Amino acid sequence: MSKKGQTPLWLRVWRRGKSKLKDFRVLCLGRLMRTFRTPRIPANADGKVLIHIGCGELDDPRYINMDKRKLSHIHLIGDVEDLSPIPKDYADLIYMCHILEHVSHLKLKDILVNLRERLKDGGVLRISVPDFDKMIHIYRETGTLAAIIPPLMGGQGYPENYHASVFTAEYLTKLLTEAGLNSVREWDPASAEYHDFDDWSGRLYAVGGRQFPISLNLEAIK
Repeated sequence: MSKKGQTPLWLRVWRRGKSKLKDFRVLCLGRLMRTFRTPRIPANADGKVLIHIGCGELDDPRYINMDKRKLSHIHLIGDVEDLSPIPKDYADLIYMCHILEHVSHLKLKDILVNLRERLKDGGVLRISVPDFDKMIHIYRETGTLAAIIPPLMGGQGYPENYHASVFTAEYLTKLLTEAGLNSVREWDPASAEYHDFDDWSGRLYAVGGRQFPISLNLEAIK
């Protein structure tokens, strides 16, 4: 039996088993499939080159997927700190969702410069990161520090899930401008071109039965 308000043991075991099965399917089978077939770089009808850095399990067929994990749909093995697989002056759009906060704040400027170099002239760098101003709002509304620790500092369940940078709109705009990007503006996950992702750029964060937006979504042009 379970205590009142506690998830039953059978449900916890079932969820754990389901999670492990998913990990096996995604990681083990994905790597095995890559030994027989390397995914083909997509060719869009409009000729646009779209790159999704840190895509994880998401797979939009219009995008070149880049991730450190060797999953079956990953075209380029690497991450935002190693952009060597991407040629310079190559992409029309580079998209990253909740990736940049994992990078040391000491490296941000150099990485943003490297990202700009991978864009064609007129190309767009589209970013979503946790918004420090929104976290402050959540804390003031709920008075609960524990509620904002995960989005502020990362889940910390494994080495790659620690946050090393924080962002406000003013600070990220300054970084993008200093990296040589122009026309910094907000973008809307509900209407942005080439965006059909169910990710943190548009999700709400639940605290005490209330839902809060948590992401800062900015894009800039080379």
